[in-house]
Amino acid sequence: MKKYIYLLIVFIGILLSNCSESFLDTEPLTQKTNATFYETEEDMFQALTAGYFVLVDCPEEAVLFNYPFVVSNILSDDCFGAMGDNDRGARAIDEFKIIGPSMFEGMWKRYYQGIFRMNMLIENLDKPTYSTDQIKNQITGEAYYLRGLFYFDLVRMFENIPLVLKSEPANLPQADPKDVYAQIASDLKKAIETFPSTPKGELGRANKWVAEALMARVFLFYTGFYEQETLPLAGEEAGSISKDQVIDWLEEVINKSGYRLMPDFRNLWPYAVATSKNSDEPFKYAEDNNLEWYGEEGGNEESMFMLKFSTFADWGTSIYYSNQMNLFNGWRDYSYKGVIGQGWGMSTVNTKLWDDWSDKDLRKRGSVINVKDPSEIAIHGVDNYGYGTDPHDKQMDDTGLWQMKYMPINLCRDAQWSNYSVFLYGATRDFQLDNMQDIILIRFADILLMHSELTQTVNGINQVRERAGLPSIDSYSLQALQNERRHELAFEGLRYHDILRWAGQSNLEQIKTIIDSQGGVSIINNGVPSEKKMDFRVETRGFIQIPEREISLSGGVLKQNPGWGPNAPVY
Repeated sequence: MKKYIYLLIVFIGILLSNCSESFLDTEPLTQKTNATFYETEEDMFQALTAGYFVLVDCPEEAVLFNYPFVVSNILSDDCFGAMGDNDRGARAIDEFKIIGPSMFEGMWKRYYQGIFRMNMLIENLDKPTYSTDQIKNQITGEAYYLRGLFYFDLVRMFENIPLVLKSEPANLPQADPKDVYAQIASDLKKAIETFPSTPKGELGRANKWVAEALMARVFLFYTGFYEQETLPLAGEEAGSISKDQVIDWLEEVINKSGYRLMPDFRNLWPYAVATSKNSDEPFKYAEDNNLEWYGEEGGNEESMFMLKFSTFADWGTSIYYSNQMNLFNGWRDYSYKGVIGQGWGMSTVNTKLWDDWSDKDLRKRGSVINVKDPSEIAIHGVDNYGYGTDPHDKQMDDTGLWQMKYMPINLCRDAQWSNYSVFLYGATRDFQLDNMQDIILIRFADILLMHSELTQTVNGINQVRERAGLPSIDSYSLQALQNERRHELAFEGLRYHDILRWAGQSNLEQIKTIIDSQGGVSIINNGVPSEKKMDFRVETRGFIQIPEREISLSGGVLKQNPGWGPNAPVY
């Protein structure tokens, strides 16, 4: 059952032991310390779990400042910040402004916490006696993969970050981004070469194929944005990663991993569960199209790496065992009125994306609900939103367009609406805590599209298009690839960094043109018609504010990113 996913384990005794006078020092009898941990396979797996937990944990701060997935969606031209009139943070991100000096401190602290944990684990890899070499290789591969992932998310969000490779405390200056990418490449290469070559693996855990996929994503961003031919390697490795090597790794994923493109794009997303088989009041779109959700317990062979959540969310422990991103994306003031669940109204969809998207592409209506068009309301069966008449608790940036991939989904049984997790997994009915949908970070469709981009061939593009009900294309073009990625992977946290890498650092005005094209879109702010305003600031290079608190703690060793100093615009 999903409720027993390993990510429920809270970080165990890796924490540093308390200091005291020497004559009082003794070995703790009730908890493990750095000196007594990392002695068994179980210790090593628990240490790995502590690393994975960083990806979902979000203590103290708001979700939207902590998850790169969320921030990337809002920064892109697919979504607006939205939320309520007092929720300034999401709109500040969207419009390249700030609401305070340390907006993204939660992300910074969490990911360096993850790096510290993986540094500790890597330093102790040879300490236990392993039952098999395969288990040691699996643990080693996961540790290097996670450190590479943490650094990749940090460097593509902040660009200028310290490179910390040891567990000892150190006040390090920011590294050259090239050196950070070289370390990421070396970590992922180590993972690829160490992981067992077994098909797929445990849900939510990394494996050889996931590492190969992430390497391709890193290669494309680094070589694209920094306008290089190869991806450098660090330290004793020397040399670099070539495009041909990345293509070979992607072809291994395609031919050997066991992952595949699932038959129906729409069945990838939980709204497909809301049919008459499961709900007394089915979602019309799911029912009319005979949809049946692939689920999240192994049946979906397209999902490669995901964040797992559970039923253990609790106000007394941590609400972040649940998928808080779905909560933020739900409709404001819409408590248990239908299949779409209540939330905080984040990430409304850009009208220009909808207008430019072909009606012949089934992914359009499989990805977006249009609540302002009567004909679209008939397709989806959502007829009580009240666009233009209901302000939805001061909803901002309301375009009437809402993404469907990451949204609270309710079922109705015995005249009561509840999140599907209540019925399927036994979650406690609480719209703020009962979202359990996986956040998919890597899926197989992206493998096919990255392969097409690197080889400049159409096979991967056409496989994805065929599933979407679209005709094949005869020849490759970058524009065709860009369109396919935007429509297939919309709202999956990839679009913004695609925009950055396709333009490159010498073409920042091109990025501004794309991002600022959102300006002029008609929106409703707290019931009042208005127009969206945008101003991508080229001086930021597309990267976000480094927390001023971290700069202060460093004694000025860390420096603020361009465009985010004292004169940065405040929302």
